[in-house]
Amino acid sequence: MSDSNKITYGLSNVHVWPITSVTADGKPTYGTVINMPGAIEMSLSAEGDTATFYADNILYWTAEANNGYSGSLTIAEMPEDFAQKVLNQIKDNNGVLIEDSTATGTEFAMAFEFEGDINKKRILFYRCTAGRPDVGSSSKEDKIEPNKQEISIKASPRLDNHYVKASVADASSTAYSSWYGASPYEAVTTTVSASKTSTSTSGS
Repeated sequence: MSDSNKITYGLSNVHVWPITSVTADGKPTYGTVINMPGAIEMSLSAEGDTATFYADNILYWTAEANNGYSGSLTIAEMPEDFAQKVLNQIKDNNGVLIEDSTATGTEFAMAFEFEGDINKKRILFYRCTAGRPDVGSSSKEDKIEPNKQEISIKASPRLDNHYVKASVADASSTAYSSWYGASPYEAVTTTVSASKTSTSTSGS
């Protein structure tokens, strides 16, 4: 019997790691992970143009550029930690959150998971940016309709290794069990040569 999911559904466990610095070769350093409770919907569409070249009266060559993904995350309420550490809003001495028009956002890694018929599928985007959510509400009527906040998300390739996304559904994997750790998952690759086999961690 196959241990692979046949279907996925749902959304939960959204976490983000702000990128606090980047080395000269593009390797990121991450800050404290931020939990994003109240996830409702994640919708990210692949981005990239397709280049084509015709010769000999046929389509001779084609290639697709991977420019990452863009879309949105809808949540019940944006955490103040995200507003401060990613959108760089300021909390003053009276506990008031201030939005400064000159502030620029911080890039971050983002992980989340879908339910599956066998195992949860855990997904990670390595380098994201976020936009400010709209502000709105409506009058209370005979029943309460909770507000939602939609945050625009752009996921781009990392600068050092060009990785965009990672995912795992193998519950026996050490990566699966530590997906929401102190820092985002770093790929472990094995290189085989004529003389030796070596294992390295991506970005190191």
